[in-house]
Amino acid sequence: MRTMRATGAALLAALAIVTLSAAPAAADTVGYTGVVRDPDGNPVANACLALHTSATDVAAEHCSDASGRYTIPGAWEAPDYKIRVHAEGFRTEWWYGAPDYLNADPVSIPAGSVVERDVTLGRGAGSISGRITDQYGTPVQATVTVHGEGDAYEAIAYTSVTGTYQLSNLPPGGYRISVYDNQRGVQWVPRKEIREEATVFTVADGDALTVNEWLLPLGTVKVVVTDAVTALPVPRPCVYVHGGRDESVCGVNGIVDVLDVRPGTWELDVSAGASYFPADPKPTVDVVRGQVTRVGYQLRPGAAVATTVLDAASGQPVGGICAHLVQPRWGGQSAHMRQYCSADDGHLEAGPFEADELGTWQLYAFQPIGPYDPPATRYGAQWVTANGGSGDQREALPVTLRAKETVTIPPIRVDPPGRITGTIRNAAGAAVSGVCAYPFAFHPGQGAIFGANCSNAQGQYTLSDLGPYRWPVEFAPSSASGYSWQWSGDVADRFAATLTKVGPGATATVDARLATGGVLAGKVTDGASPVDAGYVWTYNARTGDIASASYANIARDGTFAVRGHRTQEVYVEYWSLTKGCWYAPGGRYGTKVAVTAGATTTIAANMSRTCGLRPYTAAQSGIGTASGPPLAPIMAAPTRAGR
Repeated sequence: MRTMRATGAALLAALAIVTLSAAPAAADTVGYTGVVRDPDGNPVANACLALHTSATDVAAEHCSDASGRYTIPGAWEAPDYKIRVHAEGFRTEWWYGAPDYLNADPVSIPAGSVVERDVTLGRGAGSISGRITDQYGTPVQATVTVHGEGDAYEAIAYTSVTGTYQLSNLPPGGYRISVYDNQRGVQWVPRKEIREEATVFTVADGDALTVNEWLLPLGTVKVVVTDAVTALPVPRPCVYVHGGRDESVCGVNGIVDVLDVRPGTWELDVSAGASYFPADPKPTVDVVRGQVTRVGYQLRPGAAVATTVLDAASGQPVGGICAHLVQPRWGGQSAHMRQYCSADDGHLEAGPFEADELGTWQLYAFQPIGPYDPPATRYGAQWVTANGGSGDQREALPVTLRAKETVTIPPIRVDPPGRITGTIRNAAGAAVSGVCAYPFAFHPGQGAIFGANCSNAQGQYTLSDLGPYRWPVEFAPSSASGYSWQWSGDVADRFAATLTKVGPGATATVDARLATGGVLAGKVTDGASPVDAGYVWTYNARTGDIASASYANIARDGTFAVRGHRTQEVYVEYWSLTKGCWYAPGGRYGTKVAVTAGATTTIAANMSRTCGLRPYTAAQSGIGTASGPPLAPIMAAPTRAGR
């Protein structure tokens, strides 16, 4: 609610301020001094100035002498006060020109100088009181403001829980009255939109006016939302009115009624869940009090996937379970991926996706654990399968997105969690710290996930909140460590990894012994000239997972070195600022390159002679055509802006 105070002509008439070089009182006096006068300028004796710390609590009181002079002594570190001036036969004044404690200004008493401030007291006072309700007679908590005619006098009162208000000690004169609350805005009495149409209420000395007001009804916005392709109503549309309500309002079968919207021109956010792209551009509506404003809008459908999350044992819906969409190949997971989470009713939707984001995906479901409000019931992560969960991505349900369609998959059934822990050592048996472990293929180009999953000084790591399934573990040392990326069982790829069963509430152990990482080195040229900027990635030829600790930057002379390989065959992807290639000497598609732990393998990459398309394998069928452009090197989920 807004707060106003008395200002303008009334204040100027009441106060005159002069900073004194010498005090009229004692030489050592500091604070305020001045003369209290009547409206004709005559001094008023025995006028008292009370220093209030609250509406009822008075800290001190100082009264004028026979000549009308008062003095309020100052003191260092004194609090601010509100000052009430009263005298027999005069209207009480609160500095500065206010009718009561609420409207008065806080006053700091000078502690290092004497300030002359005269006060003029007026005669006569009246009051205005009443009750404010809405159009149905329900009390409204609002701010009531009286506006003086002919000057800038204003004073406010707040209504009580019963809608009543009172403004007392008002100077005689004419007043217009406004009522304000955050939802409805300003209304002028009686039931007018603008000040010029408001009634002027005359207050004479001794008057006690009663002015009740019921607030004009607000407007209603009715939005009809249809599918831009089929013209059919969208199932669950939602509308947010900017400047209106504080939250979105949702409807069914294409209809949303937003009630109690303030008059004005407002912008609308129109959405309909993951199956549709939000309105762009956003429509605007002109809302009029007491009227229904109708607007129609078509939403463009996108590709989406929908499901329900259930407790595997009870079958009850579970909220707060999130999912990543992960590629079967050429991807992985990272901390920066967009996640889609289930509502309290278990409903989970992912989307909308554009036509260039179609293909086949798999869902990795997990329960984020916030530090301040952890869930009462814990569930383990899983790869979503057709009838439960798994720790093995190869068993995940393939979900093929189709343009402008929402694909519904079987429910995600979540189970209680367990964990995996172990010790990471090098070939000599020494503990290795700072190595992060993951129960899935990790993508280092999209942000590491640090925490308990990384080894401590004793080489110990922990993977918590895993579903009760058989899991592989990937160990991911940094490229500077000199060690190789590898999987449980001390092997190079996920398909060969040892899977470890995790039980509900139980802890399984998986240790690792790291090998010295192999290096893929070489030079990237474009014709005869070196490529002086770009990067190189390697992918395990069997799984399509990232094969090393990170990508390598291409130096200004075109050279590069990708570190951290265990013995395996890899595909090599290299990019300049304008073009991407898969290393393919003499072929159309990417060619396998053998790398060896602890050794250096060298290739010569050229942006034309060895530039091929992404390797085509049966495992990538449905992700895209083999002749299409290569995927972005850090793509691990649909990459439209904001995903």
